[in-house]
Amino acid sequence: MAQSDMRGGNYAAELQAPEVYRQRRLLLRKALDGGTAVLWGNGDDRGAGDVGTFRQDSAFFYLTGVELPNAVVVLRCDEDFLFLPPRDTDVERWTGPKWGPGDDTAKALGFDEVRSLSASSIVLDARIRPVPSFEGRLQTWLSEPAAVLWTEFPSVASGANLPTTHRLVTRLKERTPSFEVRDLSDALNRLRQVKDDGEASLMRRAAQITILGHRAAAKAIQPGVGEGEIDGVVYNAFRKGGAEGLAFPTIVGSGFNATTLHYDQNVGICSDGELVVVDIGARYGYYCGDLTRTYPVNGSFTERQKLLYNLVLEAHHKVEEAIKPGVTLFDLRKIAYGVFEGSSLRDSHGERLGQHFIHGLGHFLGLDAHDPGGDSIPMEPGMVITNEPGLYLQDEAIGIRIEDDHLVTADGNENLSGMLPTRAGDIEEMMNGSR
Repeated sequence: MAQSDMRGGNYAAELQAPEVYRQRRLLLRKALDGGTAVLWGNGDDRGAGDVGTFRQDSAFFYLTGVELPNAVVVLRCDEDFLFLPPRDTDVERWTGPKWGPGDDTAKALGFDEVRSLSASSIVLDARIRPVPSFEGRLQTWLSEPAAVLWTEFPSVASGANLPTTHRLVTRLKERTPSFEVRDLSDALNRLRQVKDDGEASLMRRAAQITILGHRAAAKAIQPGVGEGEIDGVVYNAFRKGGAEGLAFPTIVGSGFNATTLHYDQNVGICSDGELVVVDIGARYGYYCGDLTRTYPVNGSFTERQKLLYNLVLEAHHKVEEAIKPGVTLFDLRKIAYGVFEGSSLRDSHGERLGQHFIHGLGHFLGLDAHDPGGDSIPMEPGMVITNEPGLYLQDEAIGIRIEDDHLVTADGNENLSGMLPTRAGDIEEMMNGSR
């Protein structure tokens, strides 16, 4: 039966309980040490006749689980406020019903209060009294002694247009100049880097669905098949598996295209004797999978291709063995680079292969394919990273990348995508339908 109550947005395949998001807001408030924290969700100005798909801002979703557009969350002392636009039933006939301000919404979404972004009025003791807009309430809060406004406030390049947050703060400063502005990005990013058990479960599911996409791609790849057709097969497998969509644009690069890291045109034709890199990710409950495998188009690696493939696989395995608390992505890259530099294999010019490993070892993964986190951050249990060494030899039109998703544990790591084969022989068997 089709879902009839779509007031919450209902874009995510699965949500965690409202209390989970409330606890995250509590942790953020503790990290900020007082003040008023404000985050803006993504906007959506679609009206009657417009089409499109809404996706909430990742940081906003992490703290709220709210998929409603044009929402604002405010954290103060021991209270959480959600501000929403007033309901517009005419627009809702086109874009679907939405929760609006009110007690029912607060109860459903787990907030102390859900208020209107717009100014209004109420009748109290037979008198009409004004109710300020969100901006009016915020100005009042920021007029308090020693007021601090915490928000995501990244620097903006000289000459660039100021984003909405900056323009609003400028207006507030003109009226209430004494409050201090601080960027909450670092505190919020630190929270997002360590996944709770519910997040890890969602990421396992995202990896499982991404594996379905790879198995479908492996069976579709053959000489004469278009990269775009493989792209379509992957998307179909994702949706059949329950994903709400893509974590990032699908990469299907055959031949020379495999040597371009973020090739996403997917307009080429797979030719006999080539390799094809398939880098794909399903999104489930807003969380991302991100897995890469390299396939021989005709189902069999050549001797040269297999030698290079096995070298990348060796680097991949050595990195997997090293993932544990305390190590950094930079440490892991050095391991992979050492495998390539120490190999007796050479490129077409007789030179060592380390120079053909042209990207980082991996990245943090979560609500975004490239989640907050950097190469120098020591791993902690609950962090999720990708392990994706690769070699890209343009002279030979050979690109090879092998990527899995790893959850850091107390004594090592869990390969979330370990069910998808990596050995060359197993890749060939999967393409031929025997695995």
